[in-house]
Amino acid sequence: MKGRSLFFRRLIDYYKYQFNVFHSVIDWTVALYIVLPALAFVIYQYNDLLHGRGLFYEWSEVMEWRWLYAVCVLIVCTGAIHTFLMEADKVFLLQKKEMIYQLKRYALVYSFLVTLAKWLLLFFIVFPLISHSVHITLAESAALSCYLFGLHTFFLSLKQERIRKPRSISRWIADILFRAVLFSGSAVLIVFTESGVLAPIGILFFIFSFVRGLKKTASFSAFEAEVFEEKKSRLALAGLVMMISQEAGVPKVKDRMRRKPLLYRNSKRIFKKRTICTGYKELFFKVMLRNGEYTRHMYMLLSAFTILIFVSPIWLKLIALLVYTGVCRYILTLIFDKVMDAPFLIGTDKESDEYYRARKSCINTLHYAFAACCFLAAAVSLLFT
Repeated sequence: MKGRSLFFRRLIDYYKYQFNVFHSVIDWTVALYIVLPALAFVIYQYNDLLHGRGLFYEWSEVMEWRWLYAVCVLIVCTGAIHTFLMEADKVFLLQKKEMIYQLKRYALVYSFLVTLAKWLLLFFIVFPLISHSVHITLAESAALSCYLFGLHTFFLSLKQERIRKPRSISRWIADILFRAVLFSGSAVLIVFTESGVLAPIGILFFIFSFVRGLKKTASFSAFEAEVFEEKKSRLALAGLVMMISQEAGVPKVKDRMRRKPLLYRNSKRIFKKRTICTGYKELFFKVMLRNGEYTRHMYMLLSAFTILIFVSPIWLKLIALLVYTGVCRYILTLIFDKVMDAPFLIGTDKESDEYYRARKSCINTLHYAFAACCFLAAAVSLLFT
């Protein structure tokens, strides 16, 4: 077997699994009564939007087309470089290294093609809408899309590098600052430079990312971390579906690169008074800090609403804040109940006052912290309006 045939076999298996997950949620009744009417409504509104009328057109006029920048930022922050590696592949590394190299190279090309498809789809959908309102030409729009595609691939290469290094608070803060600087520089570059400069810069970003990715495919120094990330990407859709269900749960992925969470060693000093209530709170915060899926869902939700608050007018900021406070509290409630459904907690009294007191305290602590971030984003955005 060659690496190419192995890649296509695993790619087909990957999409079969995603289709089964999708099919388990969208049956014929859901498709008939929810999906098809929603699809017809979106197509009808898109047609009205092209002709300068309809609900979406009025909303976009209020937003002053700033929603497009929010969509671009969200797309840049998504995606990953696939490897399609499995734990059993480690058995073949002694004699089949070249096949694994080919598998990772094909997966790298596939990841960049998927990224390119995202921007081409956005280009062909959005350009007919903004050509009349923003007065942007086809060449300018193509140059901007080329730059954003290169920037996206550069972010994917950074994410690939981050997988190989131990996670720490300093690296996390440095990554956030670097992203903020890169986004700010890109905004200045897009606004104050000509479109002819954007396309070459985007091509340079892409070439740098592709060459760097090819170099990483020849290394096996982070094999376990790459296998773990591939499992996470495979279970991403299933985790999103299971997030709203208290009865179902996504399969656990063992992270062998996992480190002790923040404040783990100081937990005795934090919870000096050992009671049932503090025991519940300690367990919840330790699991919340250790489980990357919970923190990732909360981070994605906070990022989406923060961007929406930044680009929205004042009245829509208030609506977004109200919606976020309700949705955030609901998700935190689901997470707390899932954590407390652990097997070793079977038989505990979940109707007791201590349980509800710990539940309320944990949810309020995180809820107020996340809501404060949104209010801070709203206050900062008001300074620029």
